[in-house]
Amino acid sequence: MSNVKILRLNNCSQSPKITLDTDKSGFRYILSQDLINNGRCLIEVVSGWSQITQQTLTNGEISSTQRIVPNNIAQIVIRSNIVQEGEDTLTGGAGQILGTMGLNNRVPGVVGVHPGTNGSNSAAFNQNEALTFVTEQLPSQIHLERLYWSDDPSTPASIPTLRPANNISLLNPPCIPFEVVLKLTFLDMN
Repeated sequence: MSNVKILRLNNCSQSPKITLDTDKSGFRYILSQDLINNGRCLIEVVSGWSQITQQTLTNGEISSTQRIVPNNIAQIVIRSNIVQEGEDTLTGGAGQILGTMGLNNRVPGVVGVHPGTNGSNSAAFNQNEALTFVTEQLPSQIHLERLYWSDDPSTPASIPTLRPANNISLLNPPCIPFEVVLKLTFLDMN
């Protein structure tokens, strides 16, 4: 049996191993006990992407676009619950950030001055090479969350916090696709 496994985790799968978070900003994937029992592993984040908008079509034309984050947000991150060996000052131990996606924000046009720009409809991880870390053992479920940094505008000196990327609808949110591909190399496998 190979000590290398690839996990392609997508929130829009019909797999019975996937459970969406109530607000659809994240999902959980149940791992097999055999995979967990392989023990310590090196995790490489191969790739990741997210759709950013939900577009409504009318007569085949885009009639409206809603973003999963407010228009002034420039980045989305994907966080997991996989515990890494070592420390992470970014999350203070509240999960590992697997990747960051830079967004192009929409700038409205001004007649006679500039036409404006369109925002991102999707984004991929900003990475030149795979983020790599070691975990002692995989959890029973991998929880992936799509988040954005936000601060309290009433307190200019506030430290930004991570918030769920679920800006479209809280009542009945749509499932906006995102995906992360992980390469697992088990270190202690016989």
